[in-house]
Amino acid sequence: MQIPIKNKLDQNELFRIKRMKELIKSTNPHGHKEYLEIIYLQEGAGIHQIDHHRYEVNPFNLYLIAPGQIHSWDLTQIPKGYVMMLQKDFLLAHPLYKQLFQTFPASYAGNYDLAQIHQTVAGIFNSIETEYILRQSNYQIVILTYLQLLFNLLDRQSGQTLSTPYPATLSNFFSLLESQFKTNRDVSSYAGQLNITSKTLNISCQKYLNKTAGIIINEKITTESKKLLLYSDLNLTELAYELGFSDPSHFNKFFKRQTGVLPGIYRKGIS
Repeated sequence: MQIPIKNKLDQNELFRIKRMKELIKSTNPHGHKEYLEIIYLQEGAGIHQIDHHRYEVNPFNLYLIAPGQIHSWDLTQIPKGYVMMLQKDFLLAHPLYKQLFQTFPASYAGNYDLAQIHQTVAGIFNSIETEYILRQSNYQIVILTYLQLLFNLLDRQSGQTLSTPYPATLSNFFSLLESQFKTNRDVSSYAGQLNITSKTLNISCQKYLNKTAGIIINEKITTESKKLLLYSDLNLTELAYELGFSDPSHFNKFFKRQTGVLPGIYRKGIS
């Protein structure tokens, strides 16, 4: 099964905000073409699936769908709220750039319950919408200021402080991992490409993520495994080879060690 990739932005359009379509609907799993989608619902009910995470739709919930993620809706009540779409270039040179477009490890969760601050959040989205419609001088800079405020509030809600981006060494490690995880699971190899030692890479991972580089590599493989188990039609043997395992039994052992269940049982459970 080929997951469709949707592009709701026009050519060279870097940002858009619109109201959520007020329809009870179900959508097929799909991704977005290289842009981040931020959805804030003030009303609605149902299920929102993002990758292998299944979220209950409630009023005053905010959802983040990053490039490369797959999501779908199964709504049971009419939704009301806002949808924002941001291309990478809209955030160039802004502190949020690396945080929002780094898909692994994700800087932000896929779902936030903002009921306690819903009036403030609604005000932010309404102000962004007004700036977008009127397009007065410096309106894009003003929108970026509101976005920074929004994500500072998300940091506060989650008890995190993410205003300081990861150092270049870690960002480069994550980029290498994104392109090589199927064929390269060796910490020393990644460290060599970064011109540092394995010890230095592990120290950096421990400092910022409280995990070793090896654990991060395994988590990346596990995340991609779950996505394929949920959305692909590959059988388990094909899936193991797709992920770079030389033998399906090795994949079975790896997945059970990481999740506690065999991949076939996991697929059956989430289906």
